[in-house]
Amino acid sequence: MVLRFLKDERGNSLIEALLVLPLFLILFFLLIEMGFVVYDWAVVNYATASAAAKASSEGRFSETIRQETAAYLKQWTVNGKDLGVDFLAGAPYYSSDTMVIWGTPAGMNVQRGQEIVVGVVYPVRFKTFLVGALGQWLIQEEQLTLKTRAVTTSEAFFE
Repeated sequence: MVLRFLKDERGNSLIEALLVLPLFLILFFLLIEMGFVVYDWAVVNYATASAAAKASSEGRFSETIRQETAAYLKQWTVNGKDLGVDFLAGAPYYSSDTMVIWGTPAGMNVQRGQEIVVGVVYPVRFKTFLVGALGQWLIQEEQLTLKTRAVTTSEAFFE
């Protein structure tokens, strides 16, 4: 009697595994992708804060600082090598294949005590289709971006 009952249960573990395995795969890929996004967020945030500190000490958000920030982002972000860069933008905008570094105009000297604005718009690209489609469905956004903005006061005095 017991043997007959066990005979009827064969294959149940396979069916249960087939039902649970996709959920484990989704969780695994989601964890990996979110690790990439959080890493990029930390890099973009650090680059923006560093650029703001340099701009504050110089009294301008110069083209040199913008180029250094762009080079840093291209080197250290996950998808930076595949993205173009617009480092002369005066205002933030979204482009799916371009990092935008924006802020106070490059040629403008900012007197001591006045604000200098530095910002970055970084488009997020997922490595796997599954996570990208799931993220767009959950968040209801066509494109995901990391946006940072730092405001600092100028330390330079211009006569």
